[in-house]
Amino acid sequence: MTEIAIDYGRKRTGFAICLSGVVLPQDPLVDTTWTMIAQRVRNLHSRYDCGTVILGLPLTSSGKPTELSKEVELLAEYLGREGFEVELMRETGSTKEAVTQKTNARRDGKRDSLAAAIILKRYLGQP
Repeated sequence: MTEIAIDYGRKRTGFAICLSGVVLPQDPLVDTTWTMIAQRVRNLHSRYDCGTVILGLPLTSSGKPTELSKEVELLAEYLGREGFEVELMRETGSTKEAVTQKTNARRDGKRDSLAAAIILKRYLGQP
């Protein structure tokens, strides 16, 4: 079974999957809606026989909720109603870490998919 990770953002949402133990960033969505996110998850699910959706939960470094935390929790509920098994995973620092891996300054969402890959690696306990 393959996991899907999501790094949600109001403007850009990144995705990553784990195939045979290898975490791979996927194409991001730009100007996303929850419907578009659910459709992408459905597509990945049918293509790769995916199981759990790992949704990055934005918290401060001290573990407190951020402005986006409640919205992500509501997205998790929405995806659950769409029939997906969803787990929230703390995403603190994943975007900063992704920035160090990607030097392109464009806001094309690829950084967000790298952040999703980092979230998924943390979930799986990979370095």
